Amino acid sequence: MRVHYQDFMIFFTFLLFWISIQFGQIIEDSIAYIIVLSIGIVHGSNDFTILKKQQNSKIDFLKSTGFYLSLIILCVITYIIVPFFSILFFVFLSSYHFGEQHLENKFNGTVIFKSLLYISYGLLIFSLIFIENIKDVELIMLNLTGEIIPETWIFRMLIFSCILLLSLYFFQFLKGIKNKLNVFKELFYILLLYLVFKTSSLILGFAIYFVLWHSVPSIIEQTKFLSGVYSFKTVYEYLKTALIYWMISIVGLVCAYYFLSESLFNSVIFIVLFAVTAPHVWVMSRMKK
Repeated sequence: MRVHYQDFMIFFTFLLFWISIQFGQIIEDSIAYIIVLSIGIVHGSNDFTILKKQQNSKIDFLKSTGFYLSLIILCVITYIIVPFFSILFFVFLSSYHFGEQHLENKFNGTVIFKSLLYISYGLLIFSLIFIENIKDVELIMLNLTGEIIPETWIFRMLIFSCILLLSLYFFQFLKGIKNKLNVFKELFYILLLYLVFKTSSLILGFAIYFVLWHSVPSIIEQTKFLSGVYSFKTVYEYLKTALIYWMISIVGLVCAYYFLSESLFNSVIFIVLFAVTAPHVWVMSRMKK
């Protein structure tokens, strides 16, 4: 099933890559919002269901839920006090999360090795997106924090993450035939994603990675964890369980869009993303262990 999904992922990446060349930014961003608001939000909607399955008692579940909600409150307070630092932390946290999801089952190593592998992979993805859309990134940063991430920072992040990731891949390359094949595949994937980021808008480029390369594989893993197997029936059960949380999220976003100014809406969107990312990463790490 994993092989089949990889074929699906590459096919639709090429399809959206073609769309980004043929159509303008309005079409690109519309597609991006649709897939993020559907699949992207759904992939994090079953956190509490996963937490409940992990616990041995109701008290343990309540404690975990309390910790989950505390992380959300902490993230909101952090953004209010130091918004610029919050965005940098969000990038690093998301980088680790992207790397863990994509590379966890492909390479072996110590905890430190795998942590460096995850963070370098995620930082490379973000830096490629940022460097190809630097003006849009600066505008978003100004709206959210009143400051910008200097272009030199992004360039250094690109160089650092690229060198570190290639070095770690080289060590894996020396370990055996299976690892050699995985390294070649991952280098091809990075090249493909770079072409996507280079030709598409900032929103579509991020959406392609976030939905096709991160959210859908995460849904597959979560379905296996909750149901034991991955099938159309278990995916349906997963989506049915996530539906109520997804509907609440969509209603909240629609209300915020209509009742808030554009700059305030953008800030609210980031606060929500930042606030739910930290506890979601915690839940996913617990699930994988």
